[in-house]
Amino acid sequence: LQRNRPTLDVAQVLQNLVAKCSRDQVETAKILRWEDLSVEQRIGLLRVITLTFQRIAPPDAETRQKIISHADYIFPAQEAEINSELAQLMVYLQAPSAARKIVDLLKAAPTQESQIDYAKTLRHLRVGWTPALRETYFRWFGKAAGYRGGASFGLFVQHIKEDALALLTEQEVAALKPILEAQPTESSATVVAEPRPFVKKWTMAELVPLVETKLKGRDFDHGRAMFAAANCFACHRFDNQGGAIGPDLTALSGRFSPRDILESVADPNKVISDQYAAVTIVTIDGKVITGRIVNLSGDTFKVNTNMLDPNAQATVDRKEIDEMLPSKVSMMPADLLNSLHEEEILDLMAYLLSRGDRNHPMFAK
Repeated sequence: LQRNRPTLDVAQVLQNLVAKCSRDQVETAKILRWEDLSVEQRIGLLRVITLTFQRIAPPDAETRQKIISHADYIFPAQEAEINSELAQLMVYLQAPSAARKIVDLLKAAPTQESQIDYAKTLRHLRVGWTPALRETYFRWFGKAAGYRGGASFGLFVQHIKEDALALLTEQEVAALKPILEAQPTESSATVVAEPRPFVKKWTMAELVPLVETKLKGRDFDHGRAMFAAANCFACHRFDNQGGAIGPDLTALSGRFSPRDILESVADPNKVISDQYAAVTIVTIDGKVITGRIVNLSGDTFKVNTNMLDPNAQATVDRKEIDEMLPSKVSMMPADLLNSLHEEEILDLMAYLLSRGDRNHPMFAK
């Protein structure tokens, strides 16, 4: 019945709900503030608002403007999950600031999953676009052509692009023609973070006391950002996001101590897992190839020589191999922590140890 009443007054529906509440429930509702809600409660609130508009009725002009004003104030948030919900709400309301804010989030998103989420949401936005914002958005599709997913992944991204193009005028499409017709230049199938300046060469003697005494009051979202800044998402999955070249690190803290995990990041060459070990191949003609064997077909080896780029593969004929030895160097880059400050390292370690749980005691304030 609600779906067949598009003119239903949302404010009246909410008043009726309040009338059915007890006095205590009403008093609680009156003092409920966004700042007092947990992340899970904020997400729940945003989803309730979205369902109200979808299943009962869209807001009238005055209510729409009020919600946009409130949403604008809190968007973008620190938490990626909340930004995903807010982006969808802002686009549904066709907020003037949505294009700028969501494109900025798209550019900064550390994983292809997050980027696809924002790109998918933006495809319905009609207002607030500038030529520069549109160019940035449609250039992303060229970058996403190198990403990897399931069998229908490429078609899924293509459909997002087609939906976005359907909202443009002929003149706007013509202006984007060089970008739309450009061949993808990104060979990497991973999201690689921008280089960071050198901070200091950290040693285990300096790091161990920090991890043993200061993993309290940490910042979950900042730790996730540092996981991205250290290029960990490029090779590893964590909490269902990231690459799949290296091992999934979500449950790492259930098998290793904090000290072991810290050492594996600070000095990846000390202990190299057999499952992800590299080999050094010397061919008969003196060519040396170091990497991880990712495929073997007949007499042909496919060797990945760069973990940050799954497409960086060398082909080696088994008959041409003179010598093949285990590499003493890990495929994982060394000195990843040397571009991070003390607080950044601590938040990163807390994130790694949390198994993706933002309510872990390490993050209690």
